[in-house]
Amino acid sequence: MILMIAAFCAFTITAVLGLMIAFNLFRGKFVARSSSILHGASALLGSALAIGAALLGETAIYINIVMAVIIIALGVLAAIKRHKTGIVPKGILLVHILLAVTCYLMLGATVFLGIDTTAMLGINLA
Repeated sequence: MILMIAAFCAFTITAVLGLMIAFNLFRGKFVARSSSILHGASALLGSALAIGAALLGETAIYINIVMAVIIIALGVLAAIKRHKTGIVPKGILLVHILLAVTCYLMLGATVFLGIDTTAMLGINLA
């Protein structure tokens, strides 16, 4: 359980950084490369902690790991597009944000309320 709480803390940092980045991008303001790097690094840390929890038997977190892979892939795609064109496609960014918020809320429900959101959704990943 401690790894799941640590993952939640790492994803909280990721979320705060992500909000700051998103506000600046949607307003057309400059986003420092360091913000994006820290955002990605905290997401990878949270994912590693979640994988550690899964390896120790926390099956309720499997869905979060699957979602994190998709979220990270979308984030990398957005960063590549931004690097090449100078513009982040708003559609990719919006899907990235919506999936991240959903994943964060599901992880919070699992960690703090003990709700197995995977089972609740009728998904069997075990």
